[in-house]
Amino acid sequence: MRNGRIRRIIARYGDMHRVHGGPMSRVLTTFLLLLFGCGAVYAQAHAAPPRVSAEALRQAQTQGPVRVMVMLREPDALPTGRTGTKARQVSPTQALPAQIRMIERERHIRQQSDAVLAELPPRTRVLRRFARVPALSLYADADALTALSRDPRVLRVDLDQGGRGAAAPDAASVLNQVHQLPALGLGGAGMKVAVIDSGIDTDHADFRNRIVGQQCFCSGSAGCCPNGGSNQSGAGAAEDNHGHGTNVAGIIAGDGTVAPRGALPAVQLVAVKVLDRDNRFCCTSDVVAALDWVVVNHPDVDAVNLSLGTSALYAGDCDNASATNQALATAVANLNAMGAVVTASTGNQANYAQTSAPACIANVLGVAATWDFVGGTTTFLGCTETSTAPRQPTCFSNRGFTTDLFAAGAFVTAPGFNGATSTFGGTSQAAPMVAACAVALKQAAPASTVAQRMQAMTLSPTRIQDGASGREYPFLDCRDAAKMLNPAMFAPIPVEGRAPKLRPRTTNAATAIKKR
Repeated sequence: MRNGRIRRIIARYGDMHRVHGGPMSRVLTTFLLLLFGCGAVYAQAHAAPPRVSAEALRQAQTQGPVRVMVMLREPDALPTGRTGTKARQVSPTQALPAQIRMIERERHIRQQSDAVLAELPPRTRVLRRFARVPALSLYADADALTALSRDPRVLRVDLDQGGRGAAAPDAASVLNQVHQLPALGLGGAGMKVAVIDSGIDTDHADFRNRIVGQQCFCSGSAGCCPNGGSNQSGAGAAEDNHGHGTNVAGIIAGDGTVAPRGALPAVQLVAVKVLDRDNRFCCTSDVVAALDWVVVNHPDVDAVNLSLGTSALYAGDCDNASATNQALATAVANLNAMGAVVTASTGNQANYAQTSAPACIANVLGVAATWDFVGGTTTFLGCTETSTAPRQPTCFSNRGFTTDLFAAGAFVTAPGFNGATSTFGGTSQAAPMVAACAVALKQAAPASTVAQRMQAMTLSPTRIQDGASGREYPFLDCRDAAKMLNPAMFAPIPVEGRAPKLRPRTTNAATAIKKR
């Protein structure tokens, strides 16, 4: 086609050859060939990346079928669910049209998925489908990947990567200013939080009568749900066989019967198990399935915590880094659109420039960890500190340019396995502090948006100077964030009918927010 275009241009100027002689025509021909030839080289150099990742195809060709995430294209005429950093709040008068649009979106995703699957070899196994995320998790061989690479409905295909958990009020709760929430009337009554983790000790006294939903998506070792499969619903589906998830849930919601009290002793809990007995998840599609399930089954959730992360690390916002991350970003955006803040741990690989997914997703609050005690030489999670102090960044904590804030996370005692207590340390323990605060902020200011609640926490006046990375980060101060959204809760009692004077906040948002 490109050579035909050159010939048409030369033919158009054919008279030039007859008037000015052969040399001019040859010069023109040479010039046009060089011009359009260079254009062809430029176009090749800037071609769109292949739909199927080279690593997925290589493994399928050399090792046989592989587990992949297939991200499908969004319908042009339907809402994408992406909200950016400011989630749009839907008013009651808009609820019905929004519900209709969501039903249409689910229908389109089903049809799109069915159409893609119909073109694949029959031996291709479908591992996960999603209600509101246009994606598929497949066990596919090289032939199937080749077919997917030619399908215009497919956005991209990547390996379905795995990862692991980033593992009287506790001292960390005091530092994070979440210990005072019940006294302020912000104990979580009437609110709901989802914890996506290794599950929860369902009969632990600290959670009695407040676990309102359970689900399992755990595909490791051919199925790591309590029933031995990769999916389980209902009572007992999220039973913890590691202890990590119980500790994380207790930081948010323990009522203090056995372990130190959590931040929100009255909040309702939704527990989704994705981590196995070794505190690992085999595939990101399990995490996407968990988020998607929460969207469909608990649309009134106020916050979702993910104290887990991929083994792969990312230097910036990672929404489009892979098909798995695109699916995560879509699921998170769906939650944001319903009014839920999503928090995640940055990871414990001692990387000072990169973080794991989903903490690196733009609409997720990525949380790093500090110590919560004064101590001497401490070795933990593969690194050694010569000394520790409250609000000092831990040496093991990942943090990068897109990390939103720090919270105390080492060490935290909370409810544990078999009805007892447990003490964990890591970014996994810092993230639920932020999730609890997000719920309290919505309770304090019900009309606030997701973006406002996120910003209230990242505008904390308490700052951390991180010597390892050379950057400054905010440190969680939940009391201050609540005061920012609802100053009246903290106003002095008016005297003689006069309204109290409140000093305006002067924090410079441009310098306070590192991430967006």
